Amino acid sequence: MKKVIIFGILLGLLGVNPCLADEREDLLRELDRKVKERPLYMKRKEVRIDSLKRLLFTELLLEEQYRVNNLIYDEYYTYRYDSAMIYVARNKTIAEKLNIQKYKDETNLHLSVLLSTTGLFREAIENLHNVQRSQIDSSLLDLYYTTCEWAYCCAAEMTVGASYSSLYREKEYLYSDSVFALLKEGSFRYNYFKSKTLMTRGKMEEALQILLATYPSMPVNIRLYAMITNDIATIYNKFGNERSAEKFLILSAISDIECSLKENMAGQTLALYLFNHYPKDLDRAYHYIQCAMEDARFYNNRMRIVQISKKLPLIVQAYQTQSEREKGRLFIALSVVSLLSLLTVVSLFYTYRQMKLSHKKRDETDRLNRQMQLLNVQLQKTNHTKEEYIGMFMDLCSSYIEKLDKYRNMVRLKISAKEVEDLYRMVSSSRIIEAEWNDFFNNFDTTFLKLFPTFVEDFNKLLQPDKGIVLKRNEKLNMNLRIFALIRLGISDSSKIASFLRYSPQTVYNHRTKIRNAARNRNSFEKQLMEIGK
Repeated sequence: MKKVIIFGILLGLLGVNPCLADEREDLLRELDRKVKERPLYMKRKEVRIDSLKRLLFTELLLEEQYRVNNLIYDEYYTYRYDSAMIYVARNKTIAEKLNIQKYKDETNLHLSVLLSTTGLFREAIENLHNVQRSQIDSSLLDLYYTTCEWAYCCAAEMTVGASYSSLYREKEYLYSDSVFALLKEGSFRYNYFKSKTLMTRGKMEEALQILLATYPSMPVNIRLYAMITNDIATIYNKFGNERSAEKFLILSAISDIECSLKENMAGQTLALYLFNHYPKDLDRAYHYIQCAMEDARFYNNRMRIVQISKKLPLIVQAYQTQSEREKGRLFIALSVVSLLSLLTVVSLFYTYRQMKLSHKKRDETDRLNRQMQLLNVQLQKTNHTKEEYIGMFMDLCSSYIEKLDKYRNMVRLKISAKEVEDLYRMVSSSRIIEAEWNDFFNNFDTTFLKLFPTFVEDFNKLLQPDKGIVLKRNEKLNMNLRIFALIRLGISDSSKIASFLRYSPQTVYNHRTKIRNAARNRNSFEKQLMEIGK
């Protein structure tokens, strides 16, 4: 008892080691890199499998075909259930033709492995009854006990009810001891099953010492490495040392990827751990659980799909909530910047007519600049996409201010030269304002289409086939599209839209009605519009 207490204290000290923070981030970055490289590892595995399949197109004896099928099965049984099952079925046929009992038994054991892995543990256990332990070839004993241990392990995981689950666990432990008795002392599998035996007897610290001494000398790209590091994480978790448990979960997940294992557990466990303990790593948790679900579906593993389905909604809902908050902040930021841009235009026009108040307006412009600078500091805390869009509007404001200063100097020179009539003609012209509005609309179109790049295509899909909006050459959005672009951004009031686009409310209303009448489904048109880009 004292040893356990002392060991727990030591683990607690390790849990607060400041060096673990840097190591944790390095490991997570490595895992992120491996996740991106998943297709590469899958490609390598597919190349190996294809090279084995090509052997089957040569003239082979039935026994040679059986051996090649077994090699292909070994590649597939943790990678793709349906494909592995095909080669087990082929070997079953060959075994029957050759009438070799060893082949029949081996094929039945492979079948039970697959059935257990995908969650059909009752069928797996039933199938094991076809293999007579007293008559099995001695070379298959290891596979027989390992298959029985795996079948009852899966049954215990999936069974609801403590009494049945504990019964399956007892049989799992018995078969685990049988495997252990066959193994060569000092081998990786020997150490793994020895630790399992110790864990079943409650000797967690001894099991942990064996596993910690074993995993560093193992290659990462083998399945046993992922299993051992996952068990280390489990033991650390039982001792309350979550930091160390997380480290070995990450190592196990990395190994799963390098091995191209689609039958895995570490990814989903790590995702749930990050979700519960590191809110700032929600993006990672969401990505990892998605990868785990992709692997389970790729493998067609019912058991893992059920396990992940219990965890996925929690993480997805939290991720969606975070995304909605970020979109809300982005919309508010864009609205504020748009408002500031509009105010700058108004102040520019007002300055043209009120040159005597230029000093006051310059102070006002400085105040707006300070406000925009403060806003820019706040917006820097957002992601790169928001910074890009806001930067576009900041450039626009700066351009307006520069134009204002140039216009002020020009007006001062005109007054100094007593060219008042010429100045009056310039001020009376609306061309400058029209040009600025055109620039403003062009910037709005560009920014909106960056946010919703397929908006025009998706919008036309909501309309009847012959009612789609066709843009002119070099035209990004037209009046109708801008109206519904603003509605997509949450501005549904016709008066506000009219003010923004410089139309009358009645005009906006008429256009909205016309487009709604052209929709495929009038009743759900605006609801479907709000789904664009999600």
